[in-house]
Amino acid sequence: MQVIQLLKKLTTKQPLPYFCCMNRSEIIEHLTLLGQFLDQLGQSIPPVAENYSHEIIQEIEDTIRTEIYRNGWFDESNVRNSLAGISTWLTLDQLEDFTRDQPFYRFEKRVSLILAGNLPLVGFHDVLCCLLMGCKMHIKMSSDDQRLLPVLLKALVELNPSYLDYIKLNPIKLAGHHAVIGTGSDSSLLHFQSYFKDVPHLLRGNRTSIAVIDGTETHQELEALGKDIFDYFGRGCRSVTHLMVPETYSLDRIFSAILSYEEVLQNKKYGNNYEYHRAVFLLSQQSLLDNGFLLLKETKELQAPIAMLYFHRYVNPSEIDAYLDLHHDQIQCILGKGFLPFGTAQRPRIHDFADQVNTLEWLSKALN
Repeated sequence: MQVIQLLKKLTTKQPLPYFCCMNRSEIIEHLTLLGQFLDQLGQSIPPVAENYSHEIIQEIEDTIRTEIYRNGWFDESNVRNSLAGISTWLTLDQLEDFTRDQPFYRFEKRVSLILAGNLPLVGFHDVLCCLLMGCKMHIKMSSDDQRLLPVLLKALVELNPSYLDYIKLNPIKLAGHHAVIGTGSDSSLLHFQSYFKDVPHLLRGNRTSIAVIDGTETHQELEALGKDIFDYFGRGCRSVTHLMVPETYSLDRIFSAILSYEEVLQNKKYGNNYEYHRAVFLLSQQSLLDNGFLLLKETKELQAPIAMLYFHRYVNPSEIDAYLDLHHDQIQCILGKGFLPFGTAQRPRIHDFADQVNTLEWLSKALN
């Protein structure tokens, strides 16, 4: 019966499900199903097996639980937090609004992606943008994040095997592309700029985030600031590494509000960073504040190392504006009154693009 039905479709020239290019509506439908799946995984709810096999569900669960043994920063809580965040993007209304008025290239264009690995699935937004634009992808994954994206691709393949043709992971060489999107350290960007000089490229380097304290914050708001500091152990470009505080502000208010985050010290890598920087400062007899799991140093430097938070004091609001303007190209997010609410830095919305460059619009210009 299946053979007869297939022959009928061939003779009537109707499109076949897996042998022709998917349209955007089909992709959005699949991503919406994936979003529901990731939402369940993010909340540790046993996923419903309606759209996925028991094997893929088990493989994803195993991957979530065991990532910390391959990357000591990727504990189960952080991986599930990342999946939950991604799931908020993958809703029908949001995906349709996100891509409205954007071209669709029917997988006739190829984009090479070079992904970072500092956070679980930190490069998924670039993958999402390319997929929604109908671009084939060759993806170079970071050695620090090699397993999560492949299992999500397997989940999409269960919905439609064509994704295997559209997405190639870790090819031997990135070539034959029409555009390149890469994320890495500032030093690696110099290499990327030279290597990809003849092709349109969007390259992103090191950034960090800052919180502006005006002194009127409640205990709850300062507690929420702790999420911006400690989520993912402070390793993301959206992690707060610098505070601006009023001249007479008591930092004891912040210390008391973030006490509930002291469990970060149980992570071996974070604990090693804390002990190392603490020892360096003690030996050099530099002044710093220490609450037992976080070091605070007064300086106007922007990007603090792991387990440390920089801060400096201001007298009037004009100093805030001047500092933010000076470091505009190094700042990803600003938290505080009049800026992003405390506690939201690590939950970007689908329209929150890295380095404030709209990836969809950039692709539409680069590929035309």
